[in-house]
Amino acid sequence: MMNMHNSNDAEKTLQRHSIHDEWVDNYRTPDNEKFYNMAFDFIRDSFAQIEGDTVLDAGCGSCAKSKNLVDRGYKVVGTDLSDSALELARKGLIGTRYDSEIELKCENLTELSFEDESYSKVVCWGVLMHIPEVDKAISELSRIVKKGGILAISEGNMKSVQTRTLRFLKNLLGRERAVVNIENAGIENWEETEDGRLMTRQANIEWLINEFQKHGMELQSRRAGQFSEMYWVVPTTILKKSIHFINKVWFKYIKLPGPAFGNILIFRKKV
Repeated sequence: MMNMHNSNDAEKTLQRHSIHDEWVDNYRTPDNEKFYNMAFDFIRDSFAQIEGDTVLDAGCGSCAKSKNLVDRGYKVVGTDLSDSALELARKGLIGTRYDSEIELKCENLTELSFEDESYSKVVCWGVLMHIPEVDKAISELSRIVKKGGILAISEGNMKSVQTRTLRFLKNLLGRERAVVNIENAGIENWEETEDGRLMTRQANIEWLINEFQKHGMELQSRRAGQFSEMYWVVPTTILKKSIHFINKVWFKYIKLPGPAFGNILIFRKKV
């Protein structure tokens, strides 16, 4: 069960520079960029009928997603809880064409400083999974979206083939190293890492949708993101390439979110 101590532990861990370097190394690979290009084309299409050329990237990290948005013609306000992530982002922007298109701010998603209905386009990609007080973050994200505006989020799915298989194998082999809490919001895995205590949640997608709906957000679309993210743990190049191929086929042609680990949700705020 989440308490304030756990929440503070998670925030301290997310402040560390090394964890953001590790995420860049694991997830911003050339093969993964091909997926992100497809995913952000889908998000661009979801934004197409909404006025305004500025997007809030809530939880921007190293700014890779913000760059994806600039590549599609948007100006971006990128926010993150972590000063170290923002420092990494600023260094990566210096001397590039992105520097003038991305504004960076330090913000906590559970208590945003923005006024009500500030943005018509918001992206929150792979961020809620690390926030213990996720209900507060849902409330705040919903609050700052303009009526008729779009919020695009991506989260890991607790009912995916990947999550179910890994949990079965860990229980069978006694290899579970994390403290696992089953909550309404999903399966929370608390791990002691070199950077500190880190929480990663595989979301209960139905609960997530219902919580956003309580705050006036209507689900417009739910589709698969990546079928699996096991490419960063398998040992050989051929296995990594095989997983990326499956992810590409699933995203482009099959699209079913239920078995997929990554789920992309598009919400529209009621007018």
